[in-house]
Amino acid sequence: MRLRTYSIATVALVSVFPLAAPLQACCDDFWSCVGAVASGGLTCAVESLINSINTLIQNVGRLASTLGQQAADVVNLAKTELSGAANDLRNLAGQAEGDFNAAAQLAQSVLNEASRPQVMVPHVAPGVAAAAGSAGTRAAIAGVQPPGVRPGATTATAKPATVGTVGAVGAGTGVRMDQLPADPQEVTDALRRAKDAIDALRPDVTQPINQVRQFATQAEQQAASAASSAANIAQTALLAPLQTLGNMLTDLVNHPEHLFDPSKIVDDAITQITSQAITTMTQVHDAVMQQAKGTLDQAQRPIQDALDRASVAKKIADAMQKVQHSRTKASCDALNGLIPRQRLDVRAFVTHVAGAAPAPGIQVLNLSQHRTMALAPFNRTAASRLTARTAGTQMGAKLKGPWQEFKRIQATAPKVDPAAKPRVDAEISRRFAGKSGPAADAEKRAMLNEARARFAKDPALLRKVEAMLDNDPVIRGHLGGPHGPAVREQ
Repeated sequence: MRLRTYSIATVALVSVFPLAAPLQACCDDFWSCVGAVASGGLTCAVESLINSINTLIQNVGRLASTLGQQAADVVNLAKTELSGAANDLRNLAGQAEGDFNAAAQLAQSVLNEASRPQVMVPHVAPGVAAAAGSAGTRAAIAGVQPPGVRPGATTATAKPATVGTVGAVGAGTGVRMDQLPADPQEVTDALRRAKDAIDALRPDVTQPINQVRQFATQAEQQAASAASSAANIAQTALLAPLQTLGNMLTDLVNHPEHLFDPSKIVDDAITQITSQAITTMTQVHDAVMQQAKGTLDQAQRPIQDALDRASVAKKIADAMQKVQHSRTKASCDALNGLIPRQRLDVRAFVTHVAGAAPAPGIQVLNLSQHRTMALAPFNRTAASRLTARTAGTQMGAKLKGPWQEFKRIQATAPKVDPAAKPRVDAEISRRFAGKSGPAADAEKRAMLNEARARFAKDPALLRKVEAMLDNDPVIRGHLGGPHGPAVREQ
């Protein structure tokens, strides 16, 4: 430890603070231990306070010098997360576009396959075929006209069966109703209606997708444009208060008599800057994000619409494929149920298709998941705002931590390290070993001269040190009695 020059008379104000755990003295050489013993540990308390203030001064200096970089880090964070959100929206738009195009291609493929001439007899369940004795009877049971017979025509011997008849026959032969074949023309008509419905959806998918991409690009441009001015916010809001705080702390180091001053000026300044750092870094983030996020928010409804409509197109195309593969009346009816006969606006159409009972094997459409998907990109911007607050909190911690340590030491009752007195005694014994008379007098004079040099700026402490050396039993013993005061006068 180097020379301590703190005034004991002024730091004695420590007694006005509440007592805490005893402070261990910090003697690391002979004279610092002498000072600690002479002052009852107060010199070490002052040194600890000075050390904590110096740490705080260094942190203030680093914060002031790196303020621009820390603000730039928050700016880059905001830009990165904004760009990430924009890319997430673009990816969702690409997904919706891909899903719709795949649905449209599947629908066209199914219609093309259905339009090709079919060289086959209509599909009829084996039980029905066994129960019917002729082509006309089978056609009547299935609701499908045999080749060469016009739709609706009948013969004298084979009358069309009623639904009840079909049910009865199906029940008698083990055929399920959902396996009854569909009329080929009805299949073709249903498929064509479904394909037309998908084609009619294309503009209502393309438009929101284009909007999403436009909003994403515009938001990125706005964030980049706002970045330069946002970085200056921290300099304007925090640099001057940090410099003022640094000056106040330096004054404490230069005037240690103020270390135990109960004034709250510095405490209030640190509290204010700590709070301001959090607010400022949030403002830096928001300055980058505010306009850009407002633009990006406009993409939320379009991306959800695009995802909804692409899923609806996929549900219709899947139902078309189901009809083409099974060619049953049940699957054909299910497909017709998806496409309303009356004209609906696109939102009503999407709601209708999503809620319609799907054909067997077609997955139920849950549009609520698209809302979750559409919200995900915006969660990134909210998370980055919290990170910006954390950056401000970390800045504040660099001030608050050392200051709390200062206040802890300030409120702690000084106490001499139990090892200090034995160290002083051991060193005095070593210095006076084998010395008596003039040699002992010379050693004491040398010690007093060194004490006057080391404690010159603290007369009160110097007097305590002189008294301690005068009354030291080892020194008095080597001088042959109470010669301490006489030696000091010389």
